[in-house]
Amino acid sequence: MAQGSQDYPDGRPEYSGSPAFGYDAPAVQESYAVREAAQVAAGILPYIKPGMKVLDAGCGPGTITFGLAELAAPGEAIGIDLEPSMIEQAHRLAEARAISNVSFEIASICELPYEDGTFDAIFTSSVLEHLSDPLEAVHELFRVTKPGGLCQVVSTDWGDPMISPPDESVSQFFELFERGFNQYGASLNRGRHLRIMMRQAGFEVIDFAAMFGNNTTPEGVQMMIGRLVDWVNNVPLFQSAIDAGVIDEQGVKDMTTRMKQWAEMPDAFLAIARCEAIGRKP
Repeated sequence: MAQGSQDYPDGRPEYSGSPAFGYDAPAVQESYAVREAAQVAAGILPYIKPGMKVLDAGCGPGTITFGLAELAAPGEAIGIDLEPSMIEQAHRLAEARAISNVSFEIASICELPYEDGTFDAIFTSSVLEHLSDPLEAVHELFRVTKPGGLCQVVSTDWGDPMISPPDESVSQFFELFERGFNQYGASLNRGRHLRIMMRQAGFEVIDFAAMFGNNTTPEGVQMMIGRLVDWVNNVPLFQSAIDAGVIDEQGVKDMTTRMKQWAEMPDAFLAIARCEAIGRKP
């Protein structure tokens, strides 16, 4: 167990087969498929130069990896993910887009199959929140970064979403979601701790920021709430809340109905935070 980590009896969450977090659910995979490097990895993009070797740790279907590969050409970008179906999608997309300097493999961010100092630049997003020992993963990222190389880590921080007008059902969703993560020693509120984790792993933190993904139009709010409702219906974490007696099935149905009703309000506004840290390996 890495220094500064917490010891959770359940260990790290399961990622395949019947994953607690629903990685193999279409609703979840669709949310990863719309991500692009220009949006999610903007912090590290200016540092990626032609000829570099880049890692996307927790690459999902590879949509961010492709953007990294474009900048690194004629170098290469490698994407790793523990969910086999994500890697399958990434292979299909790479073939369809005829991208030759990218590769994908099934691997764990906590046990990277690479030598020390392999990569010039590393990017990871939406991974640490799923781990019981996020610092272990950051130590691994540090290990495989070349001296002088850079690593950007992006993680959610959903502890204080902006919800206007206030709504109990939307707040309840975030409370239940975080509770489900907590069962596995995970948390949706990792973002605020990124800087200290990067420093503990050995990085010199050169940039740290918090920002909100927000939906300022009625259509945007409805789309976001629709996605959250899809997660309720597809991610096993919510069933675990029912099994634990925290809420019953009717309560879940009532919650999602009220969420959709709230989203129809003309002034409804929802903003949730993420944090980003960029570190340099001395």
